[in-house]
Amino acid sequence: MNKEKRFCIYNFVEFICCIVFTLICINFKFDISLLAFPVAALITAASIYFGFFKMIKTKDARKSIVYYKLVQYLPFVMLFSFIVRRAGKEGTSFAYDIISVILWCLIFISSILVSYFLNPKRLKNQLTSYKTQQEKKKKFSLGKKIGFEIIDWVDALIQAVFMVLLIQIFVIQLYQIPSESMVPQFLIGDRVAVTKVNCGPKFPLTDVGLPTFTKYNRGDVVVLRNPHYRIDRKSEVKSVVSQLVYMLSLTTVNLNTDEYGNQKYDPLVKRICGQPGEQLVMQDGVLYARTKNNPDFTPVDLDNKYATWNLNALPASQKNMVRDLRMSSADYQQMLEYEEQRRNFDLNAAAFRANQIIKNVKNLATHDLSADFSAPDLDNTNIFISAPTIAGEMAYSKKGLEWFEKFMTSWINNIDSYRDIYEEANFKMNVMMKMKFGELILRYSELFASGKTYSELSNDEKVDQIKKEANIMVWYVSFLLDERNMPVFPANASDGNPQYIPENCYFMMGDNRFNSLDLRHSNDSFVKALTVDDNMSLTYSSMMEPQYINKKFIVGKPVLTIWPLSRAGKISSKN
Repeated sequence: MNKEKRFCIYNFVEFICCIVFTLICINFKFDISLLAFPVAALITAASIYFGFFKMIKTKDARKSIVYYKLVQYLPFVMLFSFIVRRAGKEGTSFAYDIISVILWCLIFISSILVSYFLNPKRLKNQLTSYKTQQEKKKKFSLGKKIGFEIIDWVDALIQAVFMVLLIQIFVIQLYQIPSESMVPQFLIGDRVAVTKVNCGPKFPLTDVGLPTFTKYNRGDVVVLRNPHYRIDRKSEVKSVVSQLVYMLSLTTVNLNTDEYGNQKYDPLVKRICGQPGEQLVMQDGVLYARTKNNPDFTPVDLDNKYATWNLNALPASQKNMVRDLRMSSADYQQMLEYEEQRRNFDLNAAAFRANQIIKNVKNLATHDLSADFSAPDLDNTNIFISAPTIAGEMAYSKKGLEWFEKFMTSWINNIDSYRDIYEEANFKMNVMMKMKFGELILRYSELFASGKTYSELSNDEKVDQIKKEANIMVWYVSFLLDERNMPVFPANASDGNPQYIPENCYFMMGDNRFNSLDLRHSNDSFVKALTVDDNMSLTYSSMMEPQYINKKFIVGKPVLTIWPLSRAGKISSKN
């Protein structure tokens, strides 16, 4: 088959695919999807006119440059129509998307083949029977030369943007690290290359694309869609449009914002910590896992190799580049000491002491107990702040003393109940804080009984010591509890049977555990009881809402750090 015959065949394949693609873009929904058909029809008509009627039919290639440019832009314009058609309110079916993708791929391939023949550098040698433009040296004014040069640059830039967009969708993408959630693996501003071709990339706004060729393992660093944002058609349309505008504006305009106008942190870079078939729990910074075949929770040793808790222990060369260390070495040591104290806490001894405190507080109350009493807020912070007022009101209130007795003993009947490692730790923290609150109330009661006024309470050394110890507990519960620990996940069924991460789903966390909004947390905080085994449990503000994510939302795997040069290199699954 000679070259000119092949050229004709490639053109006719392109024409037919464009016509069919254009026809299936027809729809009668009065939204943005209505724009898909006229855009596709316009470039299809122009391509057939300049390609067939002006060139192939007449065998005249003197105006081939127009058709050449149309062919170069054809895949990009059709991709635009493809996206617009799916950007409407109702979208399209999976079967419809498959047909559209096949047609687009044929258009893309045929355009490359046709462009090969139309390239001005080889046109004469490829299409020998076609009339071609005689080479003449034309003299242009300086203004025209500058104009032609600008047009060439703009043309090259637009084509480059669309080609880069295709590469980023299907092959590889550069990603800039926005936070310190993966310290020390990544620092803010690090630029990494993310491979996508083996992670099942999909055509925009569809589920049609390449299959996932890679196997995800614990310890792998992955790029995933941020599940804290809504992932629906509307958000996906905005994401695709913003990506296109971002590139066309040379990264100066970023439309990828949330409903409040804040820049979205999407996608995220995290590390796989939980795999299909596992149930997890994390306590005191140690991740545990179990499966159907191994029903006992055992530490995940690999997690300890990349989980970073004490940034002060990093080498000076890395530590100096970290913007937020979160806590000092002294604070970190204080946290470890508190966790050890909690592990060794004797619940039976606490029950005995609780009854002693109640008896002593009652003995210090006045004989007139007719005053009214309102139960205080059980927030772990507020209750200590309100302790002087509570103690003062209880001294004159039978209701107050009754509330205090219930509050101090409401947990005792559940001492021997079964609890997992996380629930047991929180149960003890609740009791420890209650005991410290009881000690504080007792001391305030003693001071009031001795004639001290409210203004004199802060001068007592014993009060200062109790408050100092209480502040450590409040600090841990309010700021560290949800970062340092995680309840059993997925949660057991209502009958107590374990549930496991489903097939094709994974659980991810950031390496910098004290500075990572990951799959452990929600975007919003809510009031949560420290333990369910105490109907008068202290509460705290929690963001704990662990979730797993389907592998279809994993969009790539970082393979190489390319900037800064001092940190450049291959990205390993282990630190």
